[in-house]
Amino acid sequence: MKSIRSFLGVLLLLSACATGAARAADLSLPVMLVATDVLAGSAFEEAVLVAAPLPQGGHAGFIVNRPTDMKLETLFPEHAPSRKVVDPVYLGGPVLSEAIVAVARRAPDGAGDVFQIMPGLVAVLDAGSVDRVIETTPNAARYFAGLMVWVPGELEAQISMGAWNVRPADADTVLPAPQS
Repeated sequence: MKSIRSFLGVLLLLSACATGAARAADLSLPVMLVATDVLAGSAFEEAVLVAAPLPQGGHAGFIVNRPTDMKLETLFPEHAPSRKVVDPVYLGGPVLSEAIVAVARRAPDGAGDVFQIMPGLVAVLDAGSVDRVIETTPNAARYFAGLMVWVPGELEAQISMGAWNVRPADADTVLPAPQS
């Protein structure tokens, strides 16, 4: 009887772990991705990403732990408000790597192309709106050169082959909360 209870306990524990893993890998919600050893030696070694589902399928996101040595004021010397940005530009990913994207808690009024990563976190994509973020709240955003894009099924395949550990999305990991 004791061995049956132990066996049932192990089954319940395994079931709970599997349910937690399935919940963590729910790609219909935004997720954090942490590179595994499968990506050792690649450009994504030790990378931490945020990824969110796209309305038309697939996912988009950013590498959140790759600050560069470059500042916005160096990239845009003619744009005086860029000098106010304290943090460096981050390498967001290989897609559109020459474009600057602002990730902020909210989009500026009248923003054009905006992608909601998760509640309280948006990616401002068009140049005019990024300029407005820089001009109005320069240090309330993080600026990324490029982004990550996965076609439908691609991220799922990468997770299945063990490339990424999946964690719940966390806005404060992507954009630290302002200090009061």
